[in-house]
Amino acid sequence: MSAETDGTNPDPGGLTIAIADRRVEITMTGGGTWEIPLGPSTLCENELRSDPPRPAELTNALGFVHDYFDDIVIAAPTVLATPSVTATGHHAEALAHVEMGHANLPADYTMQRADADEVFRTLVAEPRAARLDNPGLEAPDVDTMIGVLCIMLAIMRRLDLGEIAINASSL
Repeated sequence: MSAETDGTNPDPGGLTIAIADRRVEITMTGGGTWEIPLGPSTLCENELRSDPPRPAELTNALGFVHDYFDDIVIAAPTVLATPSVTATGHHAEALAHVEMGHANLPADYTMQRADADEVFRTLVAEPRAARLDNPGLEAPDVDTMIGVLCIMLAIMRRLDLGEIAINASSL
């Protein structure tokens, strides 16, 4: 299976961010794999407990991801020079659906950081019941979406990314 069909970033030195319920796996094309030992579910169970989340909870969730990513940067400073980042997995796909407002995404979909920030500002201000009314946000993802956003934004901010590709191979 090629990188283009298995969802990994094909760019030499590119990063693939695979978001699972309880961890985030980061792989650099050409070598290097790291893990952040938390995911959207663990963030929501431990940090993002209020409905809607309090500002301190959001700050902590973003900070934990940032700190774990800093550990990766210390271990492999070349991560900072990545030419591109691709997010994969159900959670990344669900975030793209929310940002677009529907599930019909182009194969080359790229999320702009400003758009991710806008979705974040909208969803963190809404209680769970109101979040359910957002176009593109499916009921099974309503409880973890803020955790997904914390992960994506913390990584985008740490790498100073203006955009992140969302793997469309399974879309």
